[in-house]
Amino acid sequence: MRAPRFLAMLGGVIAAASLSACALSAPKAEPVFQAPAEPTASAEAGAGAAAGAEAPPQGAGTPQVLKIAQLDGFSPLLVNAKGRTIYRFDRDSNDPPTTTCVEGCLKTWQPVLAPNGVEVDAGLEEDLVGTVTRPEGDEQLTLNGWPMYYFHEDLKLGQTAGHGTGDAWFAISPSGGRAEKSADGPAPANKPQVLRVAEVDGLSPAIVVNAKGRTIYRFEKDDNNPPRTACVEDCLKTWQPVLAPNGVQVGDGIDDDLVGAITRPDGSKQLTLKGWPMYYFHKDLSLGQIAGHGVKDQWFAITAGGGKAKRTGGSND
Repeated sequence: MRAPRFLAMLGGVIAAASLSACALSAPKAEPVFQAPAEPTASAEAGAGAAAGAEAPPQGAGTPQVLKIAQLDGFSPLLVNAKGRTIYRFDRDSNDPPTTTCVEGCLKTWQPVLAPNGVEVDAGLEEDLVGTVTRPEGDEQLTLNGWPMYYFHEDLKLGQTAGHGTGDAWFAISPSGGRAEKSADGPAPANKPQVLRVAEVDGLSPAIVVNAKGRTIYRFEKDDNNPPRTACVEDCLKTWQPVLAPNGVQVGDGIDDDLVGAITRPDGSKQLTLKGWPMYYFHKDLSLGQIAGHGVKDQWFAITAGGGKAKRTGGSND
């Protein structure tokens, strides 16, 4: 059996997004186009009260940066230029944008401000970025209407200590929703995603799995010509897109030419097989688990040719 092959054609498709600058908007809950007023002294005092919290993330005259990150164990989420995780609060509102984190709350959660404008990652929709006027007069950045915050214990890339706090605080996704924890995060840093073929009891023919043996699925509501994902928002709480931020390694039995990628609404690159976007099921953690097969008669383990696996001795019906 020959060694796995690296898929060179995805190098350009899965390249890191470059940053494109846009200016900030002062109007409440409007897309950001012009720089807002400087923050008030009361807000600086409130945000600075957090024990151990870092100073405002941007230096004098430097714009705030919003970019997409892919951290181990999470779906794509937002961070600042230093890699600090950005959160949303379920008790706030996005329609209309409203912040409820005031007074004592500010000792733990620091509003994301942008007194010098904002620079937006190319994978992030600029139209989703806006501001809301806080009670103390500062303009707080919003994403899809949701006010954004830092957690006082997160100071560098990879820290997500605030996620799930009080079952109300969550790292924010590029679309403004909650980022989701996953049982099997992206491929380890600097290592490619692996696609290989495995024989699994109860299914025929052999199916596609990742390096750890986790089953990979396709979704009937998606499209493969052209490739398109229909799994968004609540769907992502159960189904995790198969991503390849560091490229993909293809094992024997899978045709390189069948493997591709699409850009998801949140800007991440999802792998496809014969045009079908690929996913993990949140209840499958190891080789041989196929709990997602046949769910709602729409989700099926995917075969090496991009087809639907069948139950041994029968059909998927």
